[in-house]
Amino acid sequence: MPLAGTVGAMLHHSKVSNSMRSHQSGFTLVELMIAVAIFGISAALAAPNLSLMYARHELYQTTTSLYNRLMLARSTAVSRNTMIVATPTNLPSGEGQVTFTAPLSMEPFPQNVRFVLPLPAQPLGFTSRGLSTSPLAVTTIQLQSVRDPNLIYTISLAPSGKVAWCAMQVTPCVQGQ
Repeated sequence: MPLAGTVGAMLHHSKVSNSMRSHQSGFTLVELMIAVAIFGISAALAAPNLSLMYARHELYQTTTSLYNRLMLARSTAVSRNTMIVATPTNLPSGEGQVTFTAPLSMEPFPQNVRFVLPLPAQPLGFTSRGLSTSPLAVTTIQLQSVRDPNLIYTISLAPSGKVAWCAMQVTPCVQGQ
């Protein structure tokens, strides 16, 4: 009798485990495909925004780097009692760069940022007193993103030596715009 009870218990246990397996939860193939489709559509909608965001970031970084380099050139001109000149150029490859006189070095731009033409007729520069080398007019240069040609930032150098930049295409750039 005890052996018969054991066999009955084993049969009962296998029936219980089979009924448990049939009620397990999970995702169906249709549910997974719907989730993949929603993810794909949202990724397709986000891709152009990410590209524009990257273009803005790249142009912002280049503009602030050039602005900081011009501020460094001004303070170097005053501290060393010498004239510092910066010459902006667009290379034949399409890249832009600014070449400074010694002791400062060249400031290369990323491949997707260039100057808007025309460039200033005279190079930008600072006298030993920190004033602009073009004392009669504001000198303006504009940087443009190759990824989005509508993104243009402006850097202006006032006759007083003040450097300002704006996140728009304006001539001249006045701080606070």
